[in-house]
Amino acid sequence: MPIVFSDIFGDPNVGIFSFANENIAILPAGISPKKLESYKEALGTEACAIGIADSRLVGIYTSGNSNAILLPYIATPEEVSKLRSTGTRIAIIEEKRTALGNLILCNDYGAIIDPRLKPKTVSAIERALKVPVRIGTIGGLPQVGSLATASNKGVLANPMITDSEKEHIAEVLRVPVSVGTVNSGVPYPKSGIVVNSRGAVVGSHTLGTELVAVSTVFQTD
Repeated sequence: MPIVFSDIFGDPNVGIFSFANENIAILPAGISPKKLESYKEALGTEACAIGIADSRLVGIYTSGNSNAILLPYIATPEEVSKLRSTGTRIAIIEEKRTALGNLILCNDYGAIIDPRLKPKTVSAIERALKVPVRIGTIGGLPQVGSLATASNKGVLANPMITDSEKEHIAEVLRVPVSVGTVNSGVPYPKSGIVVNSRGAVVGSHTLGTELVAVSTVFQTD
C-alpha cells in the first residue's frame, strides 16, 4: 500500500485541493494528466479533474465515503452532472455551512460531524452515507473534518484531541485513532493527506517522522 509525496499547483496542502474515497479521486480542474495518474496509482481508484463550486478547493467542499460523495448546494449543475457520469452517487447537502470537508469526518463505518449542523442536515448525511452519524469535537473544536482525516483503517487527528474524543471517534468509525501533523508541523491532518484503504497521497513538505505516524495508523507500506 503506497504513500506518494505530492503537491497541487505547487501547494503541499493536497487535502485542501483533492478528495478520495474507495472508488474515485477528485482533483481540481486544470490539473495535469500526470498528476491524475499518480493519484490513480497511489489510491487504486479512478481519478477525475473538476472544480467544486467553481473552486479548486475540492477537499474543502467535498466529503463522503464509498456509498456517496457529499457536495454543497453551491456546486454547479455541470459539476454534479460530470461527477454522476462517473457512476458516483452524489448527494447535495442544503446547509449554509458549505465547507463539508471541514465539517464531516467519515469512513465506510460511521461519521463524526460538526455539532453546529442542522438536524435535517444530519439526517441527510446519514441517509446518503448509510452509516451511523454522531456529533463530536476534537480539542473542543467543532471542525472535525479539518482536524482529522480518516480511512477504513484508521484516523489521524490533531494532537490536541482528548482521550474521550479519541474513544468516541474510534467507537463510531470503528478504527484506531492516532495523532500527528503534516507538512512539517501543520496540526490539521486533513490539509496534507488524501487517503483510502489502498494508499495515501501526502503533502510534499511532510517530514519523515510525520510519515511514520501516517504509515502506522493507516497501515501503509
